[in-house]
Amino acid sequence: MCFSLLSDYTPIILVSGGVAAVAWLFAILLKSAPIVGSPMSKILKGISIFGFFVGLLLLFTGAAIWSAGVWDIATKCLLLITGLSLFLKPLRQLPWATLFGLIIGLVSVFLAYSYFPIPEIVFNISSTWLYLAIFFISALVSYFLFKFLEDLGRILASKPVATILGIICISHGILLLFNQNLFSILGI
Repeated sequence: MCFSLLSDYTPIILVSGGVAAVAWLFAILLKSAPIVGSPMSKILKGISIFGFFVGLLLLFTGAAIWSAGVWDIATKCLLLITGLSLFLKPLRQLPWATLFGLIIGLVSVFLAYSYFPIPEIVFNISSTWLYLAIFFISALVSYFLFKFLEDLGRILASKPVATILGIICISHGILLLFNQNLFSILGI
C-alpha cells in the first residue's frame, strides 16, 4: 500500500524535490524583494535544510516505483539522482571515507583474529605484520570506495547540478500531473 501511495504521488514528490533543490536560488532572487524578501528568504532556507528529508523521500519513491515497475526509466532515474543529490548535500561536510575506512579495517582485523587466527610466525613474518596488512588493505579499499562516493555526492550536491536537477524535476513533475512526459516531449 505504501508503494502504491508513493507511486500515485510521484509528480508531487518530484515537484517538491525540485523546489528543495533550487530553494537556494529562489532565496537569492527573492532576497531583494521589498515586502516578501526577508520572510520568504527564511522560508526557502528552511526548505533547503528540509531537503535532506525530501531527498530520502525521493530515494524511497524511486525504489518503490522501480520495484513496482510503474513510470518510465527516466522518471525513476530522475527520482534517484535528485534524491541522492539532496540526501548527500548535508553529509558532504563529514569525512565519511576516513571513518568507514577505519571502521572496516578494525572490523576486518577483529574478524580475522577471531575466526581465522594466524599462527605466530608464517614464512618468517610475524602475525602482527599480517594483521597490520589486513587492516591497511581493507581500510584502503573501503576508503577509496567511500571517497569516490563522497566526491560523487559533492558533484551532485553542487549548486549548478542541483539547480539543473531541480528545474528538470519541477517541469517533469508538472507535466506528469497533466499526463505528459518531459522526456518524451524532448525526444529522449
